[in-house]
Amino acid sequence: MDQLDRELIRLLQKDSRLSFTSIAKELKKPDTTVHFRMRRLIKDGIVSRFSALVKPEAFGYGCAGLFRIEIGGHILPEISKERASTFAREIAEDESYLLVAVDEEPMTIHAVVMGANVEEIEKRADVLRKSPDVVKVTVTRIDKIVKGWELTGESLAESRT
Repeated sequence: MDQLDRELIRLLQKDSRLSFTSIAKELKKPDTTVHFRMRRLIKDGIVSRFSALVKPEAFGYGCAGLFRIEIGGHILPEISKERASTFAREIAEDESYLLVAVDEEPMTIHAVVMGANVEEIEKRADVLRKSPDVVKVTVTRIDKIVKGWELTGESLAESRT
């Protein structure tokens, strides 16, 4: 991937509705070049899909939090490791979880979660705490997004400034 590919991806990340002709004008390249580059990026799996970024408020979300979920208490460490992966996949099914990642040493799940308000975020944490696999849940409220607004929405980030 070269600089042209990076610039093409950057423009599409800003607005995936841009036509190849518009992108070509912006990059000062022939539209056929843009078309074939994009085709290659898709074929090579670098670009996997084009999607719409929806403001969280449209789904009734006005608050974001970062969960640190410690998994453990099992006799064998392998069980904790497997359970952390399974538990992460289970919570990832919920649309309010925007990012779910597993750290295997120690068995910890990190998640960005959305809710209507702080109370809803805390209720989600309380549900997690009731699981026999969960040792501890730490909740950190996200007040301002500096980078990565597409995870929680630009308007949420602006509302906390």
